Amino acid sequence: MPGLLFVHGWGFDPDFWTPVRSALGRADGIDLDFGFFGPERMAARPARPFVAVGHSLGALWLLRHRPERCIGMVLINGFARFSAAADFPPGVPPRVVGRMIQGLEQNPDDVVLTFRRRAGIAAGLPGPAQAGRLAAGLAMLRDEDARPALDERASSAILPPMTVLAGQDDPIVTADMTRASFSTGMPIEWVADGGHLLPLTHPDICAATISRMTQRSRAA
Repeated sequence: MPGLLFVHGWGFDPDFWTPVRSALGRADGIDLDFGFFGPERMAARPARPFVAVGHSLGALWLLRHRPERCIGMVLINGFARFSAAADFPPGVPPRVVGRMIQGLEQNPDDVVLTFRRRAGIAAGLPGPAQAGRLAAGLAMLRDEDARPALDERASSAILPPMTVLAGQDDPIVTADMTRASFSTGMPIEWVADGGHLLPLTHPDICAATISRMTQRSRAA
């Protein structure tokens, strides 16, 4: 059975994956941690070939930093580019991300809480917001573009099998942004009533998608 690697999104920590882990019924798996509320832990990897699961920023990070021995990816509420550009109009205007970075200098907790409420969660923060690492995460959202890697995948086997799981009612990553990110023909599985926090609101659907990818990767 392939291992599992989980990468959370901006404004969250590894506890974000607890409902999905429970639905999977697996005690194994490694969580990476951007360190938005505590120490950063981004170096660990499963000892055997694994399926990588990323949410939002975590999905972008996986596309840009595909780990060795990764044999499949599940990208949840993910995207290949976040900020708008001339060739990516559905993205978020870079000035919006820039204002969030500036706000972190004054009151990082408020910036993160505002984002989390917009994403669909009213719970308090899991710890004190780490402004520097949160700003670095926002800079990734503003600057990174994984579409060239996906273009290469369309013409070669450079990247492993991937599945995109998206919410049709996602207030952060719109359906247009999702389609524009994965316009090379990558399959998108839509959750009709899903928002931006599918691992919290639809953990069973996320777990089923991950299980299908592990079975597919194992067979391959």
